[in-house]
Amino acid sequence: MAFVNGDTRHWWQAGVYGGRYHWPQTIRQQDTLESWVELFEKHGYEPTGNRVTEAGFEKIAIYVDLIDMLPSHVAKSDGRVWKSKLGKGQDIEDSSLELLEGNDQDEYGIVERILKRPLPK
Repeated sequence: MAFVNGDTRHWWQAGVYGGRYHWPQTIRQQDTLESWVELFEKHGYEPTGNRVTEAGFEKIAIYVDLIDMLPSHVAKSDGRVWKSKLGKGQDIEDSSLELLEGNDQDEYGIVERILKRPLPK
């Protein structure tokens, strides 16, 4: 969450405060798909069904775990490629969201929601 929101200092997690942890106080303190969507909608994103990168738009892809269907990861498109931060590890870029879909190690479930907004000018 922090990576796609441009925050390099914190780990964003609902209901955890202090130190390196952060979660906006105006967003429900629940680690649910609805809360994650609410966070991005407050930043001007709107739902879309289009999973493909789109010139002129920033997109957010929210992955959910295949077992509990809770949010597990977020990828962000700059209109060119999809970018992700793998936990505390490295940043990656890919042309497709499928790279991180699945239930194996280093996979985050399935993309459940896509949101987009125009790129800042």
